[in-house]
Amino acid sequence: MADAIDPVHDVLEGCIVVLAGPGVIDDDALEGLRELARAGDLGVANTWGAKGVFSWDSPHHLGTCGLQAHDFELLGFAEADVIVTTGLSDDESPHGRFALAPVVDVAPRDLAMLVGRVRAAATPSNALYPRLAAVAQPGYADQKVPLHPARAVADLGAVLPDGGLVTATPGVAGLWVARVFPTPALRPGEPRRVVVPSRNEPGVAARIAIAAAREARPTILVTTADPDLTTRAALDEAEAEGLDLVVVEWGMTGSLRNVDEHQARVRDALVAGGFVRIAVPVDLRDTRLLVEAAGDVVAWGGLTESELGAG
Repeated sequence: MADAIDPVHDVLEGCIVVLAGPGVIDDDALEGLRELARAGDLGVANTWGAKGVFSWDSPHHLGTCGLQAHDFELLGFAEADVIVTTGLSDDESPHGRFALAPVVDVAPRDLAMLVGRVRAAATPSNALYPRLAAVAQPGYADQKVPLHPARAVADLGAVLPDGGLVTATPGVAGLWVARVFPTPALRPGEPRRVVVPSRNEPGVAARIAIAAAREARPTILVTTADPDLTTRAALDEAEAEGLDLVVVEWGMTGSLRNVDEHQARVRDALVAGGFVRIAVPVDLRDTRLLVEAAGDVVAWGGLTESELGAG
C-alpha cells in the first residue's frame, strides 16, 4: 500500500517524481497540482486519463505513461527517492507496475495544501519522452499515404474546435491517440479534449462519443475499420438519430489523393455537421516503432498481431 502524506506537517525533499491520474481532473484539482509542481520544481508524468494536466510543452510535463511495458522504467522511476502519486486509476496503472521506488499517495483534494512541502532536489532521468518524440515528431510531418498514425492523430488535433472531443476505441487506435494527441493544458472545469477508455469494453468509446455529441460538442470517434458488434450497433443508432458525429475508421480500404486530404475531409465534416463516416488508410505497421521505443503494449491487455499490422 502507498504511504500517505500529512498535508499539514510532512515535508518531502530529494529525487522526486509525480504520477498523476484522472482523479486530478475529476476532483477539480488541476490548479493544486500545477502550483505544487511550480513551487517544488517537480516533474509530472500523467496516465492517459489525465492528458491535459500540463501542456505537452510545459517544463513540468514528463509525458503520458502506463500504456507500454517499459514506460515507468524509462521515466527513471527506479532512480527516485519518492514517487508521489495522485488520482490514479488501477485500470490505467496498477501499483505493481509503477512502484519502482517508495510511493507516497496524495488525495487530489490535498494537493494545494502541500504546496511548498514537496520539493525536488533532483528529477529522475527521462528516456521515455525523447524515445517517443523520435517516433512522433517525424510521424507528424510524414507525407506518405497510407498515413503514419501520428500524422493521422495530429490532423485531428489541428481541426478540433474549442470544446470538442476526440475519443478512440481501446487497441491500436486508442494507443496512438493516447500516446501522441498533442494536448494543451486544460482550464479548470474544462471538459477533456481527448478520452481513451481505460477498459476494453465493447462499445465504450462509441458511448462516450455519442454522449458528447448529444451535448452538442464537436466530436470525433477514431476506430478501426472492423469494430466490435456493440460499437457498430451504437453507431448505427447514432446515424439514425442524426447526431453530429464524425467517425474516422482506420484501415487499408480508404482512399486519399494526398496526405493533406485527411485533415480537410475531417474539418469539412465537422463544419457541415451530421453523422459522417470517413475511411482513412493508416499504416498500422508503424505501431512497431512504438513497441521498439517503449516495449509491448500493456494497456487493455495488449495488442494482437493483427493490430500491430502483421500479415
